[in-house]
Amino acid sequence: MRHLIVAFCSLLLLAGCSTMGTGNFGPSGGGNRTLDAANDDIGSIVVAFDLPRGLGPVPTTQLFTFDAANGGPSEHLRLTMVQANDADLGSQLPPLADGHAYYFFALNDNDKGRLAAAQASSRARGLTAQSIQLGIVPKLCTSGQIDPNALQVTVLGGIPSQTRMTPFLDHMPLTQVNQLPGSTQMPACA
Repeated sequence: MRHLIVAFCSLLLLAGCSTMGTGNFGPSGGGNRTLDAANDDIGSIVVAFDLPRGLGPVPTTQLFTFDAANGGPSEHLRLTMVQANDADLGSQLPPLADGHAYYFFALNDNDKGRLAAAQASSRARGLTAQSIQLGIVPKLCTSGQIDPNALQVTVLGGIPSQTRMTPFLDHMPLTQVNQLPGSTQMPACA
C-alpha cells in the first residue's frame, strides 16, 4: 500500500510540468543520443521554444524542473532560465514552419551548480535516468489577437553537440499549454 501511495504522490508531483519525451528532432549534426538526466551535464541544456507569430516567451519566467524520485528538497529543483543564443544548435533543430520563430533559454551559472549537486546526490542514491524527470513550465505572452485553438507550441531541449533535441512539448495546442499547472494567463509581450 505504501508503494502505491508513493507512486501516486510522485505522479501528482510530476504532473506539474511538461516532461521530456523521446522524440528525435532535427538532423544528426549534433549528438544523436538521448539526454541522460542522471549522467549528462544537464546544466548545459539549451531549450528552444518554437512559437508561432503572435506568441513569445516571457523572458524571465521560464522554469526548468529537475525531480528525482523520492528525493529531498535539493533533488526537486525549480530553476529560472535565462535567454541564450542559438550559436551551438544550428543543424540540431528542425526547420521552422512559416511564421514561426525560435527563442532560446539556458541555465545561469549558480543554477548549474545546484543542478550538478542534485544529480550527484541522485546518483549517490543509485538513481538512474529513468528515475529523474526533467521538465519545463512555459510562460507565454501575446503580441496581439490570437486564436488559442489554432496555435501549437513546441519546446525542445538538448545539450549542444552531445544529445539530440528532444521535445518537452510536441506541437501541443495552445489551449492545452494554458491548462498546464504553473502556466498562467498570457500577458501582452513587452
